[in-house]
This record gives sequence, structure tokens and C-alpha cells, in this order.
Amino acid sequence: MKRSRKIFLLTACFMVLAAAFTLLVLQPSIIPRKTFSAPESSYRGWEEILSSPQPITIQTYSTGVMLTELSGIMNLAHERAAAIEDVVVEAPVNASIIHHQTLGYYLIDAGLDSSYIDHQYGTFRGLFVEKTLGKGSQEPNTNIASVIKRKNIPLRGVWLTHLHPDHIAGIIDLPKHLPYVAGKGERYINFRFFMRSDHLAGIEALYEIDFTGGIDLPPFGRGIDLLGDGSFWAIESSGHSKGHVMYFINGIEERVLVTGDACNDQFQFDTGIGPGSFSSDLEQAQQVLETIITFKERYPEVSLVFGHDRISIQHE
Repeated sequence: MKRSRKIFLLTACFMVLAAAFTLLVLQPSIIPRKTFSAPESSYRGWEEILSSPQPITIQTYSTGVMLTELSGIMNLAHERAAAIEDVVVEAPVNASIIHHQTLGYYLIDAGLDSSYIDHQYGTFRGLFVEKTLGKGSQEPNTNIASVIKRKNIPLRGVWLTHLHPDHIAGIIDLPKHLPYVAGKGERYINFRFFMRSDHLAGIEALYEIDFTGGIDLPPFGRGIDLLGDGSFWAIESSGHSKGHVMYFINGIEERVLVTGDACNDQFQFDTGIGPGSFSSDLEQAQQVLETIITFKERYPEVSLVFGHDRISIQHE
């Protein structure tokens, strides 16, 4: 009887501590999730998609730079990385504006917010910030919200490759009534006292893309026809993060695969060395990179936009 009572008391104490931890630490990171309602695709594979380009374009902008260890973005334990030294590198943080002639303007990723002009950790506060995060910087008026305002763009929604801070910080500067969409199960890191930024504060709900209803798009997994006309696709690419998503723009002038951090830059693509320690699953991340390389070999007409490569497009 005493043993049972002791077990009961220990269990009760554990539950109370867990509840307190959730309320004090995890509560800020809890954002309601809703399933994104995708239209039914009228295309069944790459040949059909590529033979039916649509009036959609993409422009990519650098929203700042992060200083980070190379091993974080590239797996230096890979056999091809034996001669590569782990150094601190400058990683541009990119965001893209897409324009569908009929359906309007959307954003892929949000980059860094304007707080990085003055603060190297942006809006992050907490005990672990300086020990775990890279230092960021940004020139005035280069955050994506400033670009959108300068161009007088009526933004209709934001599509996120994943929820790592350098891809969502810019949401702080954006309107909150827009739909924000990410991959199903994507984790949002925002812990009170330890590492808090509230990048998603003010958003009523985060919409999630469920790929179970998509079509097979080898060499990748499943894809979702986001706008219903074959112009803009989400492609499952879990590896760098649990719910990582790549996006494909099927434009008349240009076909573009936005890789996010499934492939950080041209050097990573050229070497074939997968993402590094910032990834949740190194093996899976390596496989996704290899499918990107295979895809480019099969469809050389498709351009690649990487998550952290230098770009030539200037801020007008």
C-alpha cells in the first residue's frame, strides 16, 4: 500500500511539474494549427506540369546575413567533406515574392525582420540565445516588409519552407491577418526564459500542408497543387526539419525550384554534401539533397533558388 501511494505521489508531482513547465516555458510556442485546404490537382506528373506553364513569376531578395558555423549548414562528417574546414561563414537570408497574374502576390519565407538592423539577435531574448544562435545583420529597408511596402504589393499569403528563426523572423513586420502556411508537423521553437522571440505572435492560426492528399512527383515524394492551376507547388522535403517544404514555380518565363534549407547554396549543390547539424535528420536531409541533384539533371531547364545563396537581384 505504501509503495502504491509513493508511486501515486511521484506521478502526481511529475504531472504538476510538467504542467508548470508547459505554462511557464512552452505556452508562448503553442500556435493553433489548421489543415490547409488544397484544391484538387489537374496534373499527374512532371511532364504534364512542365508542358503547361502558367503566368506566375518570382523575385528573390536578400533580407540580411547570418554569421554561422559551416558545420551547422553542411555535414562536415560526410566523406566528401574531408578537406573542408569548419569556419564561420556569412549566410545570406533570402525571401521570395511570387506574382500570379490572376491570383495575386504571395511570399515564400519572411527572412529577417527589421530589428536586425540594430540587434544581432533580432528580437530573441533568453538564457540560451548567445550560446546557440548565429549573429545576424541587416541594411535599412531591406527586410521583406519594406520591399513589399515600397512596391505597394497587396500580399495575399505567406508560404514557409520551415519554421527556423531566420525564415520566419520577418513575420514580425508583416500583417497578421494573412494566411501563413507551413508543412505538417513543423516545429516552432519559442521557449520563455530560454530562447524567446514570438515571431508568430498575433497569428490566429498556422495552416499546415498535408501531403497525404498530394500526387507523386519523383524523384521527390508528394506534391500539392497549391493554387489549383499547376502554377505553384509544395513538395514534401522533410529532413532539414520535420515538416520542411520546397516550392516549385511553373512560370511561362521561368521554372524555379525554391529549395529552402534542403540545399543552402550552390556550393552545397555542387559538392553533394547534405545539410549539417542544424538539421533534425542528417540522413534524410542528405537524401533530399540528392533528389534535388537528380531532379536538376532530369530537368535542366528548371532554375534553383537556394535558402542562403548570394543573389544578384538588387532592392529597387
